Amino acid sequence: MIIDFKMKPPIPQWEELFKAGRDPVTKLFDNLPDLDPTTAETFDDVIKEMDEMGITKAVILGRNNSPGSSNEELYEFLKSDDNDRFYGFIGIEDLTVEEAVETIEKYGSTGVFSGVAVAPTKIEPHTQIYDETLHLIFEACVKYDLPFCITLSMLLTLNDDEADYDYINPKHLIPILQKFLEMKMIVSHAGWPFIQEGISMAMHFRNLYLCPDFYMGFPGSEALAEAADKGLGEQLLYASCYPNAPFDYALAQYRKYFSEEVMDNILYKNAEKILKKQNLK
Repeated sequence: MIIDFKMKPPIPQWEELFKAGRDPVTKLFDNLPDLDPTTAETFDDVIKEMDEMGITKAVILGRNNSPGSSNEELYEFLKSDDNDRFYGFIGIEDLTVEEAVETIEKYGSTGVFSGVAVAPTKIEPHTQIYDETLHLIFEACVKYDLPFCITLSMLLTLNDDEADYDYINPKHLIPILQKFLEMKMIVSHAGWPFIQEGISMAMHFRNLYLCPDFYMGFPGSEALAEAADKGLGEQLLYASCYPNAPFDYALAQYRKYFSEEVMDNILYKNAEKILKKQNLK
């Protein structure tokens, strides 16, 4: 069994979003060996690839409230008869704090979603993640028992005019983790290149999970494999970040570095603990 904790399939109305995500990472990091663009084009193509790779369930991280990437479109898909293997996280990108809270209130009460997701540079206005004005967002997550997934990596710095290099350091999560101990937090991309900082944070805060996805193939990420054998085996998650990277690339990197003793936890058991409140058809 495998649960992919971060991917975006071409669900209805998201076809262009999926198409746009198939090759930007491979173009940006063309020096990485064995990283090729995703070839799937349709929803059926994606399901076929998941079956071939043994990926039984997956998490779709929402984007925002705009047509073509909206929470409403994701909501309609999640509760449709076409969904028997996907979880969904509410997306709060490109929203103000007030709009983000309203969105969590609207969709958190449905019981359809399993978490909240954001790239912090996309909260309006541009605000450091540790700023107390964002606490209303975390309070809403706690209210509905929704884990919070935040994307932190060098890719944010490269793709955002306002984000500085230090912005993505997981150390900035300390005040949030200290105050909201009951909220599970997932760091997508694992904060690369601040891998050691992420590891130290996870060792201290048991409600923090690291999800390196395709960054497992980047220099320095092998430290996560050592960390898994030294106490973090229950706080690491598998994800592909598909279609930014193909399923087989991410799985190959995980299997290359992580020991067999921790693979079941990383591939699905840890994800099951986070997603246990959601029952799929």
